[in-house]
This record gives sequence, structure tokens and C-alpha cells, in this order.
Amino acid sequence: FASTAPPRRARILFSSSSSSSLADGNKSATKSSRPKKTMADCFLTNNPLFFDTAKCPCCSFLSHADLFLPLDSSSIEKVEEDEEKGSMLSPHDALEQIMMAASSSSQEEGTEKNKGEEATTPPTRVLLIDTHGHPHLNRERQAEYISSSEKKVNNNNNNLIALSCAVSQSDWITTLNYASTSKHILPGLGVHPWYLDSLSPNYLQDLEMLLKQHPNAIVGEIGLCKVAKFIRTYPDGKTAALTLQRKVFQEQLQLAAKLKRPTSVHCVKSHGVLLSILKEMKEKAKLELKEIRKKKKNGGGGGGGNEINESDFVRSAFPPAIGMHSFTGTAHHVKELLAFEESLYGHDTNESSKKKKKQQKKKDANIQQNNEAGVNEETTLIIQNKNNTNGEPSLEQPPPPLPEQRKPQPLFYFGFSHSINVLMCSSDKSRKQTSEAIRAVPLHRVLAESDVHSHEDVAAATAGAIANIAFCMDMPIVDVAKLTARNGLLFFGSLWQSDYIIKDTGGGVVS
Repeated sequence: FASTAPPRRARILFSSSSSSSLADGNKSATKSSRPKKTMADCFLTNNPLFFDTAKCPCCSFLSHADLFLPLDSSSIEKVEEDEEKGSMLSPHDALEQIMMAASSSSQEEGTEKNKGEEATTPPTRVLLIDTHGHPHLNRERQAEYISSSEKKVNNNNNNLIALSCAVSQSDWITTLNYASTSKHILPGLGVHPWYLDSLSPNYLQDLEMLLKQHPNAIVGEIGLCKVAKFIRTYPDGKTAALTLQRKVFQEQLQLAAKLKRPTSVHCVKSHGVLLSILKEMKEKAKLELKEIRKKKKNGGGGGGGNEINESDFVRSAFPPAIGMHSFTGTAHHVKELLAFEESLYGHDTNESSKKKKKQQKKKDANIQQNNEAGVNEETTLIIQNKNNTNGEPSLEQPPPPLPEQRKPQPLFYFGFSHSINVLMCSSDKSRKQTSEAIRAVPLHRVLAESDVHSHEDVAAATAGAIANIAFCMDMPIVDVAKLTARNGLLFFGSLWQSDYIIKDTGGGVVS
């Protein structure tokens, strides 16, 4: 699982074939040219994936034949509350358990595959997916992830898939070069909230150009951070620094939405600002739709009009997925973000809905009271109103059952790392807050991250993140490895298909 250094040979990213016109280079990245497939098709079938003729090595990320979706979260059960909770495994002990499980599962798959068939190479179960790190920086290793017995393998190891995120405009090309060393490394391009003082005036245009040239690059790392050194040292003062930070974040988030790229977001002590930006984007989308419908009604064109589904239109104003990286917020912040996501689909979650909820609660209490008194549970009680003059409550047959509840792919995922959520957040208060936040995240939205700066630390750090999540959730570590691997694939998979549906079974099973 540990990665060795990338080959010394430099990759030329902008050859004559890759520097062709943007119009030509983007044809393969348009939604209309992509086959309509489920995520299961994308990762399991032998049909070509979306970017068969990639313009550069980094865009050949994750060939469809190399992996498959591991255990889905709906089949994972948490350990009973009264079972004794042991101590959290160290990163290397966790890695060893995961390695053993990976080796065992690969052997079992090989045996099944070869029964009555010609001998073929079995697919490798993916158990480690790192959804955020900076290994391209190639900095000094962290002592917690160094072991004298660790095994060395190359970057093409099928059991480890990693995202390497740029942090500033100056390392975009370094990130792409690093990703080009393996089809199991995904690049992220963006500007971290700590590194805004070196932005060029045309940074956004340059970022968009690179993202279009590299359709398998996500947008990241971007974000908001009140404790950034940049805030304290900005020549124009703190207020100006925070204003610039917000502007740059919003520009990059909107670019991710425009290009349909998932994004990895850093948010430290800025959750109120984040929610404010998200609500602004939502209201802007609703106003745009209102204008489209107005033009359509007045015969001015604009396309769509009333035929446009409002929820779909508003949702399209956001990236296909947002990974809250090394999440240091509270359980309350988790619930706030999930409530905002629900509001995109017409579920009113703001203060004005409290009255409706109170009325519904009262109505439910009346229904329950009548049920206990013998009223048929298959009927719905309609409380007496002005039109009912006989003084008797009226009963009405319930509507036919709705089809199986379905909802779009998650917008928010929540990543946790060992390097930040354990090593840096080491106080009892911080550990408790992290544990409560992890438990507040639905199983199908939890991601594991390394958040390290050396390629040699990625495997152990990701395993350490998995160990921490397993410890907080009281779940077996191998099950959490499978869970976060599957979630990671869905998060990455939003690069290629932003309109696939997940059944609402509590576990995010691909339909």
C-alpha cells in the first residue's frame, strides 16, 4: 500500500496533441457525449469509460477494469452500544489489518473466478481510497506514518487510489505531473485559502483553461479559513483579506459547478460564511429560473420555461459533489449542511417552517390519539373544518403508496484525516467534537483522507483515518475501509456522471 517516489522522468503535459484548441479538447468532456450509465456500469463493465482517448496521462485515471465497488454501507451494521469499545488502532496496525483483508479477498475472488473458467487475473478489491492529500509536494515524512517494516510498492498499486490537491497557482503543473505517474492518482487544481497573496489577476481564466484540458481533475483545494496567516499579514488589513478570501472561494466554487467537477473544501471556523455563500448561490439560481420563465411567458425565448424542474435547476448551480475536507466542524454543522442540501429539493428547513412543523406535530398527535381510540390505521383523519357541518370528523382514504423513495447523488461528503482530526485536534474537547461529528454523518457520506505531504505517508495516514472513523463509529475497521472506499469512488465518480441516482436505503446503493 505504501507508495514509492514517482519516476524521475518528467512528463510533458502540453504537447502538440494536448495544446489543441479548447473547442476540440473539450468535446470528450461534454455531458452530451457521455454514455448514460449507472455508477455500477462505470466501474464494473468492460465497456470503455468516458475518456478513452485522453489528451494526457493524468486523464487516464482509473481504467474501468481495475476496480469495482466494495461492500455497500447498507449491509454494514454498527456494533451494539453495550459492547466494550477498545482503543483506536495505530495507523500501521490499521494498515496491516486492511492489507490482510485485501490479500484474503483477492485470493477468494481469484478462486471463484477460475472455477470452470479460463485462468484470468482477478480484479483487486479496493480498500484504501484517499480523497484528499498533497503528496506531490514531496515534503518531509511524518514520524507517525514511518515504519521499518513497511512494504514498498509503486504508484500503480491497485489497492491504493489517491487524490493529490494543489494548494496554490504555482503548483498546478507539479500536481498534474505527479498525477501523470499513475492512473490511480487523481489531480485537484485550485487555490487554498492560505495562499491568496500570490494570485495572478488572470488566475481564474488560467484555472478554467487547465481544468478543461484535464477533464479528470477536480477543483481543490479551495476554501475559507479564519485562522490563516494570510488574514493576519495581508497589507490591506483583516477585513479586506476576509473579503478577498470569500470572493476567491466563491469564484472557484462556481467554476466547479460550471464545469461539473467535484470539489474539496477547506473550512475552518467559517461555517457561517460557507452557509451564507451557499444560500446566495441558491437564491441566485432561483432568480435566474424566474427570469427564464418570465421571458418564456412573454414569448422572448430563453428556453425551458415552466418545463424546467426547479429543484434540478437549483441543484445544477452547485458542483456535483462537495467534499468537506478534514472536517473540524461540529455535529450541528453537519446537520446544517445536510439541511441546506435538503432545501435544494424543495424541503423548507428555514425558520419560517417552524410554524408548519408545529401544526403538523399537532395534527400527528390528533391522528395518533384517534388511532389509539380505534380509528382504522389505514385511513387518514381530516380534522373538522368550516365546510364540515355535521360535527363529525371526516375520514378519507389515504393516497396510493409512493414509488420507492429515490434521491439524487449526495452533494455533501465529509472527509476525516488522521493527520488533522487526531494529531492536530488532540485535546479531549476536540476529540469529542470530532467523534460527535463523525457519528452525525450518514454512512454513505463518510470519506477517509490522508492529508499528508509525502507520497510515502499516504497509505498509513489513510489507514489511520479509517481507524479513527471506525473507533468513533464502533465499527470493524475492515468494514469502514470498504465503506470509505465505496464512498470515495462515488465522490470521484461524480466527475463523469452528475445525474445518476442512489436508492434511499440508508446506505447509498447504486441503482
